[in-house]
Amino acid sequence: MKWTNKNGYDWCEVLDIDSMVGRLIQPDLRPGKWAGEDIRKAMGFFTKENRRHGDQRRGVTLVHNDLTGSAGMSPGISVSFQPILPGEKLAFHRHNYVAIYYWIEGEGYTCNDDEGIDREETRVYWKAGDVTISPAWVNHAHVVTSKEPVMQMAIHDFPELCYRRVMMSEDPDGHENLRHMVKGVVPSFNNLDTLEDLEERSQKISLSTTTK
Repeated sequence: MKWTNKNGYDWCEVLDIDSMVGRLIQPDLRPGKWAGEDIRKAMGFFTKENRRHGDQRRGVTLVHNDLTGSAGMSPGISVSFQPILPGEKLAFHRHNYVAIYYWIEGEGYTCNDDEGIDREETRVYWKAGDVTISPAWVNHAHVVTSKEPVMQMAIHDFPELCYRRVMMSEDPDGHENLRHMVKGVVPSFNNLDTLEDLEERSQKISLSTTTK
């Protein structure tokens, strides 16, 4: 059966449920492989001075080009690799996607501390072969303690949140750095908020300072 939407917008359609589900089905993905030597070669491009734009991190991510309308290794999962150099401490940051880390080389710890304080009781120590997790929106920072570089593999549900247009992050930590992957800075959800409100309630959201 075919319906019309002549009184609505041209880009809006009335459709039966089965047809809608058919549109949701992703194409089959061919089995894939990303060669370890190529990953290491790509990561070797990043040095202490050579990082992605002006931030603290460097690294590569793996993309399956059979995907449509998304990017990553699968429709909902991304896998990335990052080298962290001896003596480096990556600044505290948080995001609403989970981070599962496999530590390939080196030693160090991840501090999972919502107050952004590096303290012993919130450290998770790791070495080569370990797997750790920083749950969604947990404030975390990585610190290298070994004399050799660290190689990290990270698994995220980042593509799924981006597809839903809901990915957010504070990078580095701080409500003034809250970002939305579509709209940029997230405005306050309540126009009654003041800077004093934010300080008293530790509300992790940016104020909208534009007056109309």
